[in-house]
Amino acid sequence: MKVFIIAYMVLYLLIVLGATLYSFFKTKKMNSLRLGLVIFALVVIAISLFFYAQVYHPLQMVGIALAFTSISSLFLYNSLVGENNSFFTMFGLSFLRLVIHLQLLFLLYFFR
Repeated sequence: MKVFIIAYMVLYLLIVLGATLYSFFKTKKMNSLRLGLVIFALVVIAISLFFYAQVYHPLQMVGIALAFTSISSLFLYNSLVGENNSFFTMFGLSFLRLVIHLQLLFLLYFFR
């Protein structure tokens, strides 16, 4: 099961990287600050995943949860820019995503 989780995470990293590059270069909606933040979050996930593959540590899971939440919040904010949407709506949805990511952490802990 651990191999399955790692393969899923690698697939997630590749999909997010592809979506980020598409949003930055093709649609031009994402600015360079958001691009940098997403790349930074992907690096945090990749480093955490590397160490997760070797040995489990609870701090890795915190890094993964915060990076997941940051990525999803940045993509959500990127989609809401220019549409007069509320910051509080984005914050609420990001909080819900954090709860979902914490559930994923539980699964990672359970199948370590």
